[in-house]
Amino acid sequence: MQVTAEIRWFWNSTHDELEKWFRHSEAHDYPPGGGIARIDSYLWDSHQVELGIKLRGGKKGVEIKGLVWRNQSTCDAGPFSGPIELWSKWTSETLTLDMSKTVTTEKRRWMRKFDTTGDTPVEIKLDEKETPADRDSLPSRGCGIELTEIRFLNHETKEVIPESKGWWTLSFESFGKLDSIETSLCQVAELMASRKPPTFDNSHRASYPSFLSKHAPQAALSDSHRI
Repeated sequence: MQVTAEIRWFWNSTHDELEKWFRHSEAHDYPPGGGIARIDSYLWDSHQVELGIKLRGGKKGVEIKGLVWRNQSTCDAGPFSGPIELWSKWTSETLTLDMSKTVTTEKRRWMRKFDTTGDTPVEIKLDEKETPADRDSLPSRGCGIELTEIRFLNHETKEVIPESKGWWTLSFESFGKLDSIETSLCQVAELMASRKPPTFDNSHRASYPSFLSKHAPQAALSDSHRI
């Protein structure tokens, strides 16, 4: 089981300056890792926003992610401020999903990760697989920040739904022991805020289950799930 602290935003508009800052700004120590498109399929449930179940492209098994706690405290880091949520994650290679009850997305994600075991966060160089490029493994405590472009696939044809283009998400997700993950998140959020990011207006804070319950297009759903 993995426990994480998270803040996430979604928006459906163009923020070219934010993408440019995240991917190419000289304010960062390294280019981001990732950038390879992958396909994720989520169990779709419009009636709950506290459980995410998915098949992650390129990974065996079913990934289960559940909300543990919506913290009353917030991270105060300029544009990256907001209430922190605690989540737990499990993977099972025995469970299966009924694909007729899933929503499938195509994602292209860029990732930065930081080691927070010291007094100040240290950025980790990542490769295109989002794994450390110059060390054997991730630290015991740290935080990732991702910028992801999301497109929905038609349930029948598996082609990108044209009107679903334009969705993006930005998130901080820290890992480590329960008593350190909130601190790690805030430390990295404050560091990223100091790198003078552009604003990203018209965004709203939400988890993936909440986002999918409200914004998955009808063409992405099986006939039995269409409203």
